[in-house]
Amino acid sequence: MNLHDLMSYASKLGKKTIDGGVINSDYDITRLSYESRNSLIYARIKGCEDYPVYANLFTWRSDLVKLLNAGSLEEAYGIIEKSHQPRSQLELVDFREYFVEAEPDLSRIPFIKYYREDGGRYLTSSIYIACYENICNASYHRTMFLSSGKATLRIVPRHLNYIMSRYFEKGRNAPVALVLGVDPYHEIAAAMSPPLGVFEVEIGASLGGEKRVAKTPVYSIPVPVSAGVVVEGFISREEKAREGPFTDILMLLDNEREQPVFEVEHIYVSRQKPPVIHAIVPGLWEHQLLMGFPREAHIYMEAKRVTPCVKEVKLTESSGMWLHCLISVSRECSEGDAKLAAIAAIAAHPSIKHVVVVDDDVNLEDNLAVEWAIATRLKGSENIIVLKDIRGSTLEPRGRNGIGDKVIVLAITPRSETYDKYRRIEVPK
Repeated sequence: MNLHDLMSYASKLGKKTIDGGVINSDYDITRLSYESRNSLIYARIKGCEDYPVYANLFTWRSDLVKLLNAGSLEEAYGIIEKSHQPRSQLELVDFREYFVEAEPDLSRIPFIKYYREDGGRYLTSSIYIACYENICNASYHRTMFLSSGKATLRIVPRHLNYIMSRYFEKGRNAPVALVLGVDPYHEIAAAMSPPLGVFEVEIGASLGGEKRVAKTPVYSIPVPVSAGVVVEGFISREEKAREGPFTDILMLLDNEREQPVFEVEHIYVSRQKPPVIHAIVPGLWEHQLLMGFPREAHIYMEAKRVTPCVKEVKLTESSGMWLHCLISVSRECSEGDAKLAAIAAIAAHPSIKHVVVVDDDVNLEDNLAVEWAIATRLKGSENIIVLKDIRGSTLEPRGRNGIGDKVIVLAITPRSETYDKYRRIEVPK
């Protein structure tokens, strides 16, 4: 994606742009992003001015609704859920028509240290594309700078790990393409977790992103031509290096560990200069929305499917849009159905730790209103359900190896009693 495209997206979302000028690679973009949630931040990192960075393109759910050309949040959920059934057909084009080779030097790309506790400088919008036989995958992996030709990336036991392992089993390094600066539709798609064999680039095209792909010159890896930078290389079968610590989505410090090394062979840049690179501030709104919004959509659809009386769902910002889920239900919803909705939410997104169910007279956007419902409508001995030792999120610090407890809180009015007893008095207009 180039600067013109970025400004077009910002205009579509009604975002004004703050030009931060030339800034330091340590902390400056973090500070600017925290100070200006409603504005697009555009800046150049000192020493890497050829690759401008941006942040805060989408910081509210309403931004994603607009990006998806949806008329409502519910419609946006539907678009996300249906984006891979069926997927858009990709158009194969010549790589050299869209990209030109640059010096293979990672030090010219803006790696950033976002917080003082981080163990190094990072790319946070780094999407790795890898293929094995007829399976291709695109997914985010934070990438820590090591040297001009090497970086470490965090890999968890998901699809890239599966593809990488297949190459390693054959005694080979795993070829990959690191892409930066793709359009926001491909960013959303790469944050999703479709089944193995569903290519996220096809999902991005279905959402409204670039449909043209080009195969990299050495390893023939298909990349969207909206990418600003393509780094072609391999994940080493033999070499590992330190990665971390790093600030995660919960604003906690993830551990330092040994991780695979990515070795750079070629770097290509878009002919549509200047390419812009997304600086996703860890733990902030864009990080939460990219990870959380596709899961929120899935939770809503699944809970609504098993319990039609579900009105709204929300993964809370205070839990990183990851661990806490709020659900509102209509008064026609029985207490049994409310419990079922909570269980469906946990099944749809197993990382959930706590679910709070309230009636639809409680605004899920108002944390005080949700707490009021818990204060006035909850009876602990009857309305709190604890599910012990269930698979959850490895990010959850009280869990152990991803296993922990889940709590369902039913803060709804007792269906056997009159509603008036629990009706909140409104302030006179």
